[in-house]
Amino acid sequence: MGNTHLIILFLGMISMTIVGTGRLAKQLYILFKDRTDVQLQLVLGRSVERLQTFEGVPSSSDFSKNITSDIVVLAVSDHAIQSVSDQLNCPNSLVCHVSGSVPMSHLSAHKEHGVFYPLQTFGENSQIDFKYIPLLLEANTTKSMSALENLAILISDRVQAMDSQKRRELHLAAIWVNNFTNYLAGAAQDFCQSKTIDFSLLHPLLKQTLENIIKIGPSKAQTGPARRGDQQTIQAHLALLENAHDKNIYHSLSKAIAKKYAHEL
Repeated sequence: MGNTHLIILFLGMISMTIVGTGRLAKQLYILFKDRTDVQLQLVLGRSVERLQTFEGVPSSSDFSKNITSDIVVLAVSDHAIQSVSDQLNCPNSLVCHVSGSVPMSHLSAHKEHGVFYPLQTFGENSQIDFKYIPLLLEANTTKSMSALENLAILISDRVQAMDSQKRRELHLAAIWVNNFTNYLAGAAQDFCQSKTIDFSLLHPLLKQTLENIIKIGPSKAQTGPARRGDQQTIQAHLALLENAHDKNIYHSLSKAIAKKYAHEL
């Protein structure tokens, strides 16, 4: 059935199994559960309590269960991908994971395998419009790539092939843009709380900063005392910071910005 199965599966409804019960698994469940062109056959996960929140779809915590879905999506933590993959009983399915940093080769136990990576952050109970999210795909065969493409275009207008190395590099860039940016916003929030300042006063600035980055690029959008070489302001700010860790971060970032724009002074 193998290859022929992949050729014909998109002539009718696509059958799917989701493995995992976390944030991304829930987003995929919401995306596909009511579609007429996708049949969500099963949600597989270890937490019986979490499985109960995937209403209207068969669920199981038995990883030895025989799975006959066309596509099996592993929406589990990066460190669990290979071990969970090795437990699955789905010989005729295309198995894919959703990680940006894990190579496709972690799924090599399956004849047909690939990657279905949505480049986005998924917060608790967040409502995500997948139409504008880049979906980055990789597969070990042309047929599997076509299968993933056909699934991806149902939910996103930004579908692109990308190999494991490029995807890992992009994932690193995403850490800079998302995780580190969020950490710095958290540091600002903590500082505001310690000084009884309303953090929401910074919300318009946050929004405008992101808008400028997108519109004109981060290099042109960079402002502040470090870019201007304003050491007096920098030293005054450092004096306000009581936490040594925060002082080090402020100093390191200011030094990096000053070095990058030193030729302008």
